[in-house]
Amino acid sequence: MTKNKTFYQNLGLLFLGSFLLLTLSLVIVHFSGKSRFVDCTFCSEKFEKEPKDTWIWIYPGLVGCGKKCPLALEALRRFKEKFPEVKTSFYFLVTDPNESEEDIGSYLSYYRKSLNIQALRPETDEEIGLYQRLGAYLPVHPSLKKRDEHGTQFFLIPPNRDVLYLIPKLGEKEWLEIQKEIESNTKSQGLMDHVVNFFHFFTK
Repeated sequence: MTKNKTFYQNLGLLFLGSFLLLTLSLVIVHFSGKSRFVDCTFCSEKFEKEPKDTWIWIYPGLVGCGKKCPLALEALRRFKEKFPEVKTSFYFLVTDPNESEEDIGSYLSYYRKSLNIQALRPETDEEIGLYQRLGAYLPVHPSLKKRDEHGTQFFLIPPNRDVLYLIPKLGEKEWLEIQKEIESNTKSQGLMDHVVNFFHFFTK
């Protein structure tokens, strides 16, 4: 009787292990195709004053930028106009650490009328390193600044504050896609949590 019980326990563990491996494989395949986001370890603390249900948009730019930045900020304005029901906050990531608060305020004054956009300065090496890796070039030479040499992508931080999404272009299509992607990732993580919990319960 004891041998039969042990046999069925081992058989059950074998099937459970196979199921777990299959689930892990599916999740790995699912996430391997999603390369538009990275973990953000400082986002929760950095934006702790923001309401929990707020989506945070960040655009890296240069004060005085006359080409890329106006187009990007106009895209943010259109987004806000298109989706007024979405709670959003907008930040202009200042990529030149030498900019004065006065110059930043003067440059953003026009856009603040429609966006209420705030200046965002990277304050730690961790922040600077992440934004640099994501293509938000932080120029240190005047010649680079004159050529508007900086990233053109948008960054999006969802309400969970755990990750940061890279969005090359901002429009209705991109917004709907990112919503589906976040929902899909949440469901996949939930499935993994259930499987792991079940496995732990069964093997106690």
